[in-house]
Amino acid sequence: MRTKKYLLAIAIFGGMLFTAQAAHIIDLNDQQTTKVKKKDITIPKHG
Repeated sequence: MRTKKYLLAIAIFGGMLFTAQAAHIIDLNDQQTTKVKKKDITIPKHG
């Protein structure tokens, strides 16, 4: 039971570190954005 609590705590802590790092990388690089450009979307004329 004790090791189960430690493993759960380590998993939660690792998940928080991963999310913080991923958000930091996206904010630093202008090339990697989550925005969608309107000119890249093509809409069919008869759709």
